[in-house]
Amino acid sequence: MAIEWMIVKNSWTKKPIGAVGFVDGKLAIVTAFFEDKDADQDGKVSLGEKVFSFGNMKGRAVAEVANHAYADRDIMMRDASIYQLRGQLTVQFAAGLLAEGIYKAYFSMGVGKVAGAIAGAIAKDAVKSFVIKKGLEKAVEKAYRESLGV
Repeated sequence: MAIEWMIVKNSWTKKPIGAVGFVDGKLAIVTAFFEDKDADQDGKVSLGEKVFSFGNMKGRAVAEVANHAYADRDIMMRDASIYQLRGQLTVQFAAGLLAEGIYKAYFSMGVGKVAGAIAGAIAKDAVKSFVIKKGLEKAVEKAYRESLGV
């Protein structure tokens, strides 16, 4: 049971951006050669890419590889299930962005204020209070994400 790899190239630039692996003629693996926040796909996440990317961008690279793999006729002819996988990966990526956007827009400020009040009541030292506040904020955000399944 060997994996047969096919390189996926960007449809516009023809630059290799990832690969798909087939096991027994069926699509089994999609992988990217760049990180989720690497917008220009140069292999490095620059300061600008870190600052201007919205949220963590989790799943963007694999979704992009799947979309370009779908545009490759050879891959599409080998296993047409790339059509469904492309849709699933794109929806998962978009759902993660949507959930993060809703949290940042509607909940993060309120959670930050409540966490700050609780942290101030627990610890009088500014550093300890800050650490407690950030810990509470992360715990609430994690619970929010888990409740949405993202």
